[in-house]
Amino acid sequence: MKKTLLLTTALIGTLSVLGTAQAETKISGELKMAYKSMDGLTTGSPAISGFTSERQINFSNTGKLNNGLDYATGFSIELEGDNGATGYTDGGEGNYFNIISGNTTVTLGMDHILNGDYAIVPRVGSPINETLGRITGVAEVRTGTRTGLQYSQGLGDNNESMGLGIVQKIPSVGTLAVNYVPKDDDNAKTADTLTPTSPTAKDAYSIFFVGDLGVPGLQVAIDRAQNTANGGTEVSDQKVAGYGARYTMGSISVGAEMQKYTDHSNAETETKEIGLTYKLNDNASIGIGRIVTEGKNTSGVKLANDEEVDYLQIGYNLGGFGTSFEIINADNVAFDRTQSTTAYVFKIVSKF
Repeated sequence: MKKTLLLTTALIGTLSVLGTAQAETKISGELKMAYKSMDGLTTGSPAISGFTSERQINFSNTGKLNNGLDYATGFSIELEGDNGATGYTDGGEGNYFNIISGNTTVTLGMDHILNGDYAIVPRVGSPINETLGRITGVAEVRTGTRTGLQYSQGLGDNNESMGLGIVQKIPSVGTLAVNYVPKDDDNAKTADTLTPTSPTAKDAYSIFFVGDLGVPGLQVAIDRAQNTANGGTEVSDQKVAGYGARYTMGSISVGAEMQKYTDHSNAETETKEIGLTYKLNDNASIGIGRIVTEGKNTSGVKLANDEEVDYLQIGYNLGGFGTSFEIINADNVAFDRTQSTTAYVFKIVSKF
C-alpha cells in the first residue's frame, strides 16, 4: 500500500503518515532548554549554575481493528541533557498498546496510563522536584530512598513499570484508571532476545481518578498506589495516597492537595501544597505556591523539622514557544535545618 507523507505548512505542526483509511501515524515532539542557578545547599557550599536540556519525540498510530474496535499504539524517546551518563536515552517513555470500545480503554504499557504524577494544584511553570531534583546536592525522591528533597510530584507511583490497565471515562463525572503491575521493577527494557531476571520483584497496583464531578470550573484528583515489599531488604509495602482539587473562575485558579507516602523502610512523609495562578492576559500568567512536607522515621516518630518550599512562577507564551521564570526557595531540605537553597530558573519550551 502506497503511503503519502503530509507536511503541515506551519512552522510548528505535526508530521502525519497516512496508510489505509483506517490508520494514521503521527510524529510529535518537545524541546526544553533552561538556565538554572541554585545557592549552595549548606553553609559554605558553592552555588551551582548552568544550562540544561531535554528532547523528546513521540510516535503514535491509531485506527480500527478487524473486529471494529478502535486501537492506539505508541512510544516515546527522551534524550536527557547529560549525554555522558549511562542511560541518558530513555526508551521507557510512553510505551503502550490500547484497545478502545466507546468510553472504555484496555491498555498494556508503561508511563502512559493516568497516574499520580498529575498536577492538580495550578502552576505556571514546571513541577518543583523537576527543578530542584535535577541539580547536584538535591536528589529527586521516587522509590524508597530517603536522601535529598523529600517532596516529589508522583512520588511512589508505579506508572513507570510495565502493567495492564483499564481506563474508564464516566460522562459528566471524570475518568477512572486502574493499573496492575506484575513486577514493580519491570521497565520493559530487556532486549527481546533475553530473559528478564528479577526474582525478588513483587506486584503493584494503582487507582487514579480525575474529573469535574459535573461542576464547571472544578477539577478533583484522587490517587492510591501500592508496591508489595520484596520480603528481603524491604520491610513494608510502599504506599501512596493523595487527593486534591482546584477551582477556576475567570482568570484565577486556586488549588490544594495532600499526599501521604510510606516507603519500603516504613518511614513516612505527608505533603500538603496550595497554589494560585492568575492569567494577566492571553499570553502571560503568574503563579505562587507553598509546599510543606512532614516526616516520620521508621518507628513512626515525627521528625523535628518540616521541609518547606515556596515558589513564584511567571509564564509567557510567544506563540512558537513558551517561556517561564521561576524562583523557588527550599528550607530544611530532607528535614535537615542546615540544608536550604534558592533556585532561579529560566526555561524555554517548544512543542511540535
